[in-house]
Amino acid sequence: MKFLYPLLTLLLLGTALDGLAINTDQNTAETSVNSAGERIDNPIPDPIQKGSIRLRLKQIATGLTAPNWAVPIPGATEHLYVSDQDRKLWRIDLATNKKEILIDLFSSNQVPLGAFGDESYDERGFLGFAFHPQYIDNGLFYTYDSENAINASDFSTIPPSATADHRSVITEWRFVSPSLNDPPAAIERVRDLLTIDQPQFNHNGGALNFGPDGMLYIALGDGGGADDRDGQNSMIGHGVDGNGQNPGNPLGSLLRINPLGNNSSNGKYGIPADNPFVGSSTMLSETYAYGFRNPFRFSFDSQTGALVLADVGQNDIEEVNLIQPGGNYGWGLKEGSFRFEPNGNDPGFVTDGTVAGNFIDPVIQYDHDEGIAIIGGFVYRGNAIPALQGKYVFGDTARTGNADGRIFYSDGSEILELDLADRDQPGFWILGFGQDGDGELYVLGNTTGTPFGTTGAVYKLVPNANFEGNLLEIPAVNVTLTSGENMIYHARLQHLSGSDPMRFELIDAEILADRFRDDSATFDQPTGKLNLSFINVADSNGQIFTYSVELQQVPEQSNLTFELKQFERIK
Repeated sequence: MKFLYPLLTLLLLGTALDGLAINTDQNTAETSVNSAGERIDNPIPDPIQKGSIRLRLKQIATGLTAPNWAVPIPGATEHLYVSDQDRKLWRIDLATNKKEILIDLFSSNQVPLGAFGDESYDERGFLGFAFHPQYIDNGLFYTYDSENAINASDFSTIPPSATADHRSVITEWRFVSPSLNDPPAAIERVRDLLTIDQPQFNHNGGALNFGPDGMLYIALGDGGGADDRDGQNSMIGHGVDGNGQNPGNPLGSLLRINPLGNNSSNGKYGIPADNPFVGSSTMLSETYAYGFRNPFRFSFDSQTGALVLADVGQNDIEEVNLIQPGGNYGWGLKEGSFRFEPNGNDPGFVTDGTVAGNFIDPVIQYDHDEGIAIIGGFVYRGNAIPALQGKYVFGDTARTGNADGRIFYSDGSEILELDLADRDQPGFWILGFGQDGDGELYVLGNTTGTPFGTTGAVYKLVPNANFEGNLLEIPAVNVTLTSGENMIYHARLQHLSGSDPMRFELIDAEILADRFRDDSATFDQPTGKLNLSFINVADSNGQIFTYSVELQQVPEQSNLTFELKQFERIK
């Protein structure tokens, strides 16, 4: 029954770019008159359809707990580093899929996980990390974790007579003798950069990223509860108007700091001079953008530098935003592009009314017919999946709250669901995404939806072989040579017109690194057998069918040639 915890919590608390082809002249809604309007029970009636991109999920690591973020060391390609909500940082060798714990962040100051008791749902814990852009030179590494609110924090919205649920802590670490490929000689906790009191256990945000400008960006939710208002079910720490609409405190905002500076109030980090609210008497100088409920997660397009942020909705709308400095993204006056109405102790809702103010609406959004909590991802910039190039890949943790996560992609004009060749749906709670040094993408999740157990896993999005026109393209084929040596190639074969049975001649082969190994395509040189477990074939109407095929090398040909022996449709 563990899967019920996340669903119960979501119901109780109301949670339910040039290259991106998104118009960067965003929809900024400026309205001078408030109009409450009528309640909308189905704000986005059109369903999300399956797209034409059909891929697979290749499992590369198991035995984790609740993995939620994965990135490489800047400049490295051989390893992926994964944060686990239960305070472990994993290091995965992408050639062998071997994993090891690089660092265990556990300390006595940390909040015990399980907001509703043993092995229950929670949004606290180890939620984000980032390597400094000059990590190889300085060894610096930053984490976002949840600690007990024992000491005074740098920022707090908690009334004097009340107590915070916990506090979010951004910590700087130093890895001794940093390397692109080898573990550090030692790991030292240097200092806490900043601490923020959190009124409730949820809506922590938690993403950390260095931007192309070398500054550290920190995403913070509105402090938790529901509706971002004091008073609902005895909530505190939000004020009358909510933290999302108060850039004078860090909750509900995206912060931008220089971790190597010292001109902050606590003297432990710097505030960039070009931050949008520097010099304001009412706005926090650290604030870069605001009006967020629970930004989980954000990333920078590695080609354009665009900052793409996913914000988890309340009861109706999940949204993706392109971030502008100083932008107000609406929460808790708006949920997505709709007016939001708090509803006392009952769930809030959206209407067709208007809200006075200058707000930036999402570039894409969907409602709770499709899912319950958006999980932000990345703009794809890898080379293995050309059809995905420039598209934003993201997901939803679960459509119905029963480990039925979904994977989406968008070019900004519409949202499409990723078509998977080896399953109808991912089959687990989607908790995060990752991107390696080659720009390839990963999906992270578990089967419980809680930060307990060992069902957490890391999957890589990989392409199938593809036959289109007269060209058979195999993204990665494992070749076993007569000598026993094993190699990996990207291969292209030309269909020989008129051949019956069908024959294919090798026209190009490129050797790949071991990290691109995919056991779904194999060629055994001693026997001459070429097996492709998944090959996509489009018909004249563009409909995709996936087959498993076996081909046999034709002897005594001047070029390597294969003949189709058998095939079976699998989807």
